[in-house]
Amino acid sequence: MSAKFKTIKVNTNTTVGECFKRRREENNVSLKEVSEKLKIKKSYLEDLEENNYNQLPPDVYVKGFIRAYAVLVGFNAEKMVELFSKERTVNNKIINKNNPKEKVYKHSKFSISEYLTITPKLITVLVTLLVLSVVGYYLWHQISSFSSTPYLIVSSPIADQISKEPEMVIAGQIEKDATLKINGKGVYVNFEGYFQETIILKPGNNVLVIEATNRFGKVASETRNIVYEKKLEDFIPSEFEIRENETIEEDNIFQKEDLDFEGEIEFIGP
Repeated sequence: MSAKFKTIKVNTNTTVGECFKRRREENNVSLKEVSEKLKIKKSYLEDLEENNYNQLPPDVYVKGFIRAYAVLVGFNAEKMVELFSKERTVNNKIINKNNPKEKVYKHSKFSISEYLTITPKLITVLVTLLVLSVVGYYLWHQISSFSSTPYLIVSSPIADQISKEPEMVIAGQIEKDATLKINGKGVYVNFEGYFQETIILKPGNNVLVIEATNRFGKVASETRNIVYEKKLEDFIPSEFEIRENETIEEDNIFQKEDLDFEGEIEFIGP
C-alpha cells in the first residue's frame, strides 16, 4: 500500500464507519487494499463503514477490527473503540424501542396462553376426563382378568423326565390371589405367588397335573410325565435283609419242630 496516513483528531459528530471511510477515500485507498493489509473480510469493512452494525460479528471481534483499522489510518485506536461502544449502545436502544422484547418473544416462541385460557369450566372438564380414564382402565383390567386364564409357570420340573429318586419337587409361580392344585390336592402358595411341593413317586409313569384357578374360575394347567425307575441296588437285598430273612426262616423251622414234638407226647393218667 503506497498511501501514508497522518494521525488526526476524530470528529465525534460523525460515526466510526464514516470516519474510516472518509479517511480512506482522502488517501485514495480502496477497501480491497485495506482488507488485504488488515486480513479482515471486505464485507465486514463495508458493513462497518456503512454503519450496518447488525451485520457485523460479535463486538469483541469488531473492536479488534477497529483498533487495527485506526492504527492503519492514523486514528487514536482507543478513542475509536470508545466511540463505537457509544454508537452500539444507542443503536441497541433504538432496536429495542422499535421491537419490544414482548413482541419478539411472542413471535419467536410458542406461548400456550395465546391459545388457551384456564377457566373453572376447563378445569372441570380436565378432571372429568382424568376420572373417566382411570375408571375405564380399571374396567378394562377387570374384563381382561375375567376373560383370560391365570398365568402359571412351572419351573421344576421344566419338562417330562425320568427320575431315579422316589421324590420330585414341583415348584413355580402363579398369579396372585389364584389357588393351586397338584393332582387335585391343594398346595400352599405364598403372597407373591410362589409354590413348592414334594411329591412321592410310584414306580413307573407318574402323571402330574398342576392347575391354577383365579377368582373368576378360569383355569390354567400344566402336565408333567415323570417316569420313576428304581435304582439297581433297590432290587438287590441288603446284607441286613438277607440275615433278617435267614433268621425268620430259622424261627419258622424251630416253631415247626416244637409242634411236632408236642404231638408225640402221650398223657399217662394216674
